[in-house]
This record gives sequence, structure tokens and C-alpha cells, in this order.
Amino acid sequence: MAVIAYVLIGAFDVFAVLALMLRLYRVPVMDRLWSKIFFAVLAAGISYIIRILIVVPIIDTAVLMLLIILFMRYVLEIKMFYAALMSSAGMSAYVTVQLFLTLGYIAIGGNAQAVILETHGYKVQLLQITAISIAYFISACLTLFRWGFSFIPLPPHDFNIAVNYEKNKGLLITTIGVLIFVSFAMVLLLNYMIVLLVPAALLSFGISYYFSNRRDLQID
Repeated sequence: MAVIAYVLIGAFDVFAVLALMLRLYRVPVMDRLWSKIFFAVLAAGISYIIRILIVVPIIDTAVLMLLIILFMRYVLEIKMFYAALMSSAGMSAYVTVQLFLTLGYIAIGGNAQAVILETHGYKVQLLQITAISIAYFISACLTLFRWGFSFIPLPPHDFNIAVNYEKNKGLLITTIGVLIFVSFAMVLLLNYMIVLLVPAALLSFGISYYFSNRRDLQID
């Protein structure tokens, strides 16, 4: 039962992250829905293997990011640059939500070590479910109020048309930087450097937002 609960909550977690990434850039969530659900379950299963069976949680986030980018590229048919951009911005936003929830838990007297190191248990699951709910709520608001950036074409993309990296130079540098930060965020978290991680997460999402907004205002 513990395995089923882990994978089930993990699948909702992955799907919440995916929905947040897509809606930030006004890409529909309901298209190819079953493919996304299958991917969420698969990614949750891989996370279980990484965190529980082989016990290397430090690579969990990086592996998830890679899987999401590959899923967007080869299943949703989104160009690699845009897939990386969406993944980095969405993941940094989700990490920020999780960190604030963790800080809130610590502020009311919770044990930081228990939350960071545990992979199951009602405290961890409660925080995880709360983060998932917030991510779905944000995604719903982005859809309802038609917020988000619109410069990324709706998939499937035409791969015969190359991305103009000169025009997207700021986004390219930001995407690489944020991907590196998010991939190594678990290192800081496992070393209890949450005080450093929160401003870094805010900064990474803020920079992604700034360059995405600036690109959104440009006329192709």
C-alpha cells in the first residue's frame, strides 16, 4: 500500500508540475491527456526507484527535468528550446511553492530534517498534497483569466523552422542557468541550506518571468 500511495501522489505531483509548465505558456493541458497521465505515472514510478530502491534522491529532480523535456520534445512535439524553457520556468515556480510551504511548516515548530529526509509519512504527504493543490489552483487561474506567455507556438511544432536564438538570447542563457539551479537544488536541500535555496528559487523564477515577458512583448 505504501508503494501505491507513493506512486499515486507522485503521479499527481508530476501532472501538477506539467500542468503548471504548460499553462505558464498557454499550452493546452487537455490535449493528449492520456499520454500525459501515463507519463505522470511512469515518472512517479521512476522517482520511487531512485528515491526508495536505489536511494539516490540527490538526482531525482534532475532526472525528472530530463524526462519532462524529452516528453515534451518527442510526445508533445514541442521544440527542444521551448521544452527546456517551459520546464525550467515551471519547475522553479513549483520549487518555490514547495519551499515556502516547508518554511511555513518549520515556522510553526515542525522538524526540518523530518520533512527534507523522509520520503513517506503523513507530514511529507500533507505538504506534498498542499503543493499539488496550489499548483493546480495556479494552473486553473492561468486558464480562467487567460494569463501566461503566448510567444511559444501551440504544438505540434514545425521542426523545419529553426528557433531564432539571437532573438531569444536572454531566454537561452536564463533557461540554461535555471535548469542547472533546479537540477542542483536537491543538493542544497539535503544539506539543510533552505535559507539560501528560497531566494535562489525566487530569483531564478523572477529572471525567467522577466525574459519571458520581454519576449512576449516583442513582435516577430
